[in-house]
Amino acid sequence: MYKVNFDGAIFKDLGVGLGVVIRDSEGMVIGALAERNPLPCSIATVESLACRRAVLFAKEMSIFEATIEGDAEIVILALKDGSTSNPKFGHIIQDSPILANEFRLCVFSHVKRLGNTVAHYLARKAKSGNELQVWIESIPDDIVPLVYRDSL
Repeated sequence: MYKVNFDGAIFKDLGVGLGVVIRDSEGMVIGALAERNPLPCSIATVESLACRRAVLFAKEMSIFEATIEGDAEIVILALKDGSTSNPKFGHIIQDSPILANEFRLCVFSHVKRLGNTVAHYLARKAKSGNELQVWIESIPDDIVPLVYRDSL
């Protein structure tokens, strides 16, 4: 079972950043990404985009049993309730369970901000790049202390 954390960040005049980290059952990072999107949107929409990207990244990494965690309670509740009627992000949130249908097991879970620090900083890291940044079985050096602290 893998743990996939996601988060989003809004940058003034630059769009949004999405951050995802995938860890195995021992807490080791097997993949991470930071991606910038030029679209301005609400916080809930950004978190919905980050969740969809997390599920897609897990599939790209051939992960088929995962707990998808985020700190946006409104997004996690919408995923658990299956409510896609929200006019701001409902059309985006409906993609995550559809993508996760190919998983053997997928659970969406809310986590407090403190438990989502690595994904948060990856989302902030997207500000410095114009393209998708992916790390396989590694993490950027400036994020390593956060991974260590998060695993304690």
